[in-house]
Amino acid sequence: MTRCLLAVTVAGLLALAPVTASAAPLDTTPLDTTGASQCRARGYSTDTDPTGTNVRSAPRADAPVIGRLAPRTLLGPGTYEGVEFEVVGSKDGWLLIQKPDPKSGLKLDAANAAEGRGWISGRLVGAVPGNRSLRAAPRREAPVVADLSGPNGGPDSFLVSTVHACDGRYLEVTGTWGGKPLRGWSFSPCSNQLSTCDGASD
Repeated sequence: MTRCLLAVTVAGLLALAPVTASAAPLDTTPLDTTGASQCRARGYSTDTDPTGTNVRSAPRADAPVIGRLAPRTLLGPGTYEGVEFEVVGSKDGWLLIQKPDPKSGLKLDAANAAEGRGWISGRLVGAVPGNRSLRAAPRREAPVVADLSGPNGGPDSFLVSTVHACDGRYLEVTGTWGGKPLRGWSFSPCSNQLSTCDGASD
């Protein structure tokens, strides 16, 4: 596998960095999902900030911080543990994420704790393509932008650097393939950071 390994020890769980005396207090602004797309996919945090990732109430950089994802954990030379989550919506390059397990340790402010959801930038999210076809649109009949197979490896060798949007079971991603940047829609991507996806046909 040629991609950088980002390991997860507990699949599918969200975690938040502990709120210490030096951390800014969480806001109590209700979650804004106006105009968001709907989807169900998986991703993981690629944020290198040692303080963790801000989870915001709306899809914009100046929205109130309502929670925090735990920072990546260094497992060994060049190998990190990132936080996995479900992606359930998108808007303007931001992703609406949620925790699948209430015992995962995700702590949001009181106004948003019941929903367990929040917004993070798609620039801080990675995913592994679920199959070899990267398409021009989030539908089966859309043209194939790239076939992620052959001498460059399999779909797990496609290095996702940004998740732009989601639609149904598709994620729109930008990544590197054979040393060149590619952008397209991947069907049913997974968040397996140390192994390949099971594979899904769109």
